Amino acid sequence: MSCARFAMAALLVSLPVAACSKSDDASKPSSVPPLAPNAAPSPPAAAPPAPAPAAPPGPAAPPAEAAAPTAAGGVIAGKIELSKAIAKVKPKGTLFLTARRISDNPNVRGSLVAVKKFPATTFPVEFSMSAADMPFQGASFDGELTLTARIDQDGDPLSREKGDAHGTLPKVQVGAKDVRLTIDQLQKEAESLTGPSGGAPPGGGGPGPMMGGSKLPPGHP
Repeated sequence: MSCARFAMAALLVSLPVAACSKSDDASKPSSVPPLAPNAAPSPPAAAPPAPAPAAPPGPAAPPAEAAAPTAAGGVIAGKIELSKAIAKVKPKGTLFLTARRISDNPNVRGSLVAVKKFPATTFPVEFSMSAADMPFQGASFDGELTLTARIDQDGDPLSREKGDAHGTLPKVQVGAKDVRLTIDQLQKEAESLTGPSGGAPPGGGGPGPMMGGSKLPPGHP
């Protein structure tokens, strides 16, 4: 009996000590395990890349330029024909078509405005004349003009041989269409258009190839 009581008393004494020990352990903070000796701290998370700036709008395309006119002024268009009498003669040579200003003096040719050259092979010959056919720059192809067609036998625009066939329309308005110019005359005598003073050549054909005091370029009647 005495041994049993002694053991019970020892058990009761030890219980408060164990309880205090558990209570003290519970109140202590949990410890953090130490880092490895050479461990580096984790880098911070990288920020997302900033969006690329939008490209500035390119310059606006320039408006399409209007097509430049091919020539200043209008156009005269039509046909060059042979009269029945001239067709029987069958003239051969080079066909020259000239446009001149209308002269105040009916005995004097007006200044040259434009000239074209055609083969005199088959008639009628269709033509179109504009400022593109002007030998002198800086002038306009407009107003009323005198048209002359001539079949030149020697092909030299600065001379007229006897027998050259020609025809004239005294007044043609620039812009006219379906013009009919008839070659209906023959040159009665030879003449030159290279008079040194620009005076009328033999036959009263008007002045030589002068315009504004200067000679015409070679090749123009």
